Amino acid sequence: MTENLLLGPIVSLKRILELIPQKPPFVMVDTLFEYTNLSGTTGFDIPEDNILVENSIFSEPGLIEHMAQSMSLHRGYHGFLAGLTKPKTGFIGVIKSVEIFELPKAGTKLKTYVEILHEIMNVTSVSAKTENEEGKVIAISEMKTVTVD
Repeated sequence: MTENLLLGPIVSLKRILELIPQKPPFVMVDTLFEYTNLSGTTGFDIPEDNILVENSIFSEPGLIEHMAQSMSLHRGYHGFLAGLTKPKTGFIGVIKSVEIFELPKAGTKLKTYVEILHEIMNVTSVSAKTENEEGKVIAISEMKTVTVD
């Protein structure tokens, strides 16, 4: 197993915003728990006023965006380690698969595990698994993200 390269979790929203290109109100990650070159663990405490919360439930697009931003946060920290002062912009190129088993309520703390499967030039194939605070898997996905300069 590869060693976690973080000295401790990054929980400051200000610091998270320096590592991702997304800005409020469209931020779906608030913690980086672990980082290795090929994997990472992120978190998100879903606020009631989140733009993708409907009737106190985090929507399907919210979960998908959270998984994509988890990858964005991983790539942002990778860029920081490489000396970049600003995160690169990216987007979801292809969603190969998504399974959503349960929609979480606002106030739920999500934990998402991302793993880079393949990387060719600026296209990254990634898998993601999201759990609720009880450790129950509520969503899994595989997608390709595209990074632009």
